[in-house]
Amino acid sequence: MHIVPSLLALSVASLTPALAQAQQSDALAAPTDTGEGSDIVVTGSRGQPRTVASSPTPIDVISGEDIARLSGGLQLRDVLTQLVPSFQAQQVGSSSFDSVARPAGLRGLSGVHVLVLVNGKRRHNSALINLNSGNVSAGGNPVDLDQIPASSIERIEVLRDGAAAQYGSDAIAGVINIILKSNATGGTANIEVGQRYHDGVNGSDGETVSAQLSHGFALGDRGSLALSVDGKYQNATVRNSDVTGTFYFPVNGQPDPREATVNRRTYQGGLPQLRQIQAALNGRYDLGNVEAYATATLGYREARVGQAGRKPNATSNILAIYPDGFTPFYTLHETDGQFTGGLRGNVGGWKLDLSSTYGRDYARSGADNSLNASLGASSPTSFDTFSAAFDQWTNNLDLTKSYAILGGRNLQISAGAEYRYESYVTKALDPAAYTNGGYVFPAGTPLARQPGAVGAQGAIIVTPSDQADIKRNVWAGYVDLALDVTSRLLVTGAVRYETYDDSSGDVWSGKVSARYKVADWLNLRGAFSNGFRAPSLAQQAYAQTSTQFNLVSGAYQLIESKIVRTGSPIAAALGAAPLTPEKSRNYSVGFALTPIAGLSVTADAYQIDIDDRITLTSLLSSAGVRAILRANGLSGDQYVRFFTNAIDTRTRGIDIVGSYNLPLGEFGRLRTTVGYNHNVTNIKNIAPTPTQLSGLGLTLFDRQTQGYFTVGTPKDKLILGLDWNLDRLGINLRETRYGNWATLNNTPSLDQFYGAKWITDLEVGYDVTRAARVAVGAYNIFDTYPDKSTVPNTIGSSIYGGNSPFGAYGGYYYARLSLRY
Repeated sequence: MHIVPSLLALSVASLTPALAQAQQSDALAAPTDTGEGSDIVVTGSRGQPRTVASSPTPIDVISGEDIARLSGGLQLRDVLTQLVPSFQAQQVGSSSFDSVARPAGLRGLSGVHVLVLVNGKRRHNSALINLNSGNVSAGGNPVDLDQIPASSIERIEVLRDGAAAQYGSDAIAGVINIILKSNATGGTANIEVGQRYHDGVNGSDGETVSAQLSHGFALGDRGSLALSVDGKYQNATVRNSDVTGTFYFPVNGQPDPREATVNRRTYQGGLPQLRQIQAALNGRYDLGNVEAYATATLGYREARVGQAGRKPNATSNILAIYPDGFTPFYTLHETDGQFTGGLRGNVGGWKLDLSSTYGRDYARSGADNSLNASLGASSPTSFDTFSAAFDQWTNNLDLTKSYAILGGRNLQISAGAEYRYESYVTKALDPAAYTNGGYVFPAGTPLARQPGAVGAQGAIIVTPSDQADIKRNVWAGYVDLALDVTSRLLVTGAVRYETYDDSSGDVWSGKVSARYKVADWLNLRGAFSNGFRAPSLAQQAYAQTSTQFNLVSGAYQLIESKIVRTGSPIAAALGAAPLTPEKSRNYSVGFALTPIAGLSVTADAYQIDIDDRITLTSLLSSAGVRAILRANGLSGDQYVRFFTNAIDTRTRGIDIVGSYNLPLGEFGRLRTTVGYNHNVTNIKNIAPTPTQLSGLGLTLFDRQTQGYFTVGTPKDKLILGLDWNLDRLGINLRETRYGNWATLNNTPSLDQFYGAKWITDLEVGYDVTRAARVAVGAYNIFDTYPDKSTVPNTIGSSIYGGNSPFGAYGGYYYARLSLRY
């Protein structure tokens, strides 16, 4: 693309003179305006706020303005993907709730390895868990960022380093701290419409309408209350192809004449249809010696996700209900809320913060345009299959005080305690969704004496025996120290103790970091820490059954897949062991460079070792597995998986982030940004296959599953940005290059390889008045798709790589009206 070298040259050209100027003198004064380098951050430091450049660990700051510009057509996790080089979210299609709450993470790790805070307080987890093929956090239920209204966000601070000792044992890859707006007056409003480029075949191109409103209110002269509401409707995006093979039974030994005109575009998988509304409040009130504060979010979401079509001549169909076959849809109704209340102030020279946070996510999963063929013609066509709920109650006491020691050097002492209660519950709902009605196709029909497929098609099913009801209590205490050893050297250290009342047990976490100011414009930094992630409650207790098309032996097959609880008789018979915590070690070293006003460059190399990572086993099926299933009252036709501590991994990488604000005089202002992440994960050790499985000729963790961790996402991601403003006109241009990636198969000749791609985003905005701005733009303006897959596509799914890091749905264009008042 012609625009790529031009943008690269301009970005580098903008940064090069600034670097040359910096080399002229080591005695340059600290700049008064260094862009991102001078942003004040509160994440990673419990006492004195620091700048991005002076922080001993790498931090990105995403402004509310950037979030507002992108969040109309994108979910919040996609906004972070656009702006943070080491953050990646997968645009999963046709994968039930993974298509809605998509897997995402930092530095090649998953969402379960990232701690999310809102105004510094722990955010509750989702009830939806990651289960799609290709993810690296199977069974985890990380925080759903998309439940937080974008209009409520003042900024986001992304700490890209292990912080388990400071904030909690699961902060292995980093911390995302979402700071909410706190304005006492004024507000903003946005309305945006957009859709995907039409591909000329499908009639569903993600047509989207979104609206955002935020306003601040003064509470007398002693407080403020900021309220925000977001709403969005998003139509589905479908990219399919023709289904192969016959649809109908032969007529008198000849193909049914309807084969010539049948609709073969029955696959409806892709990005989901969404309806959602979210609200937030953030308030504070001065009580004199202390300040009371409260934050709350509330969201409701409906989703509908298309699946692969079922042919009329299959045992999954009943001709009396669907004479031409059908396409089932997964459905979701979800309610999410969190409330935090607290007091903060000064007591005896200590800064005190006492808070309590309760969060809950409740989801009802189902299916429509479906059936349970084992019930015959009496089968319903819609189902509520199961509900899932995650509750979390967190209570914190945090204390901080500074002392002058060693001749006036500042020593910050922070200490605190935490109590957390967590609960995860799943409940079977519609008996018709899982009941085996015993229907057998009658004699004299092409499927004579064959049983109808059991269970609601295109659905995730929880049976009464699969239901989960698990809870735990967690107690923690920490001490966090920061000492300015000299005017140039800052050393920090933290230690944290956590104890779980389930099998996760007790753990100590520690961290040491340092920052050395070589000059006013150059800081060196490094850190070492260890972490600990207890098995999620879902990984310990979740079980399900689903009928779905899966890639098996290089071809798509309609299979019944069952996830069994680790402690169940079936799992025990297959050699499953109780889950143990993951343990991590983080190493990082880097520098922050702010040589002149407007310029900031940081570079940080890192290594993250994680032992005993928890994931799903390979799909297990054999004569021996069938016998075990039948002995436990099941049909024996299922492929089985369970959660296990499968692998030890090592992730190595480097982050480079740069920005330069360049005044152009009468030609306005130009801001250039560069972000780069190189990230490689290797498997150091694979848990041995249990004797029960090896005796059946099966492998615990096969080559295909290993590939999800090692080559399933690009090793490189480069983001180049230009933001030019002249009076009322603004132009924002961004180039993102995603490196190559692959999907491995147990048969190496069936591996799929996908090349690197450049994605171009462009927006042009104009201030019609001081209070109103209009903007038009496009993400992926050149309508770039990933490479085509070579897997035989019998089910009519998209011809492109499904786990593409930038999606397989082409470009999206939009128009937006923004108001400030």
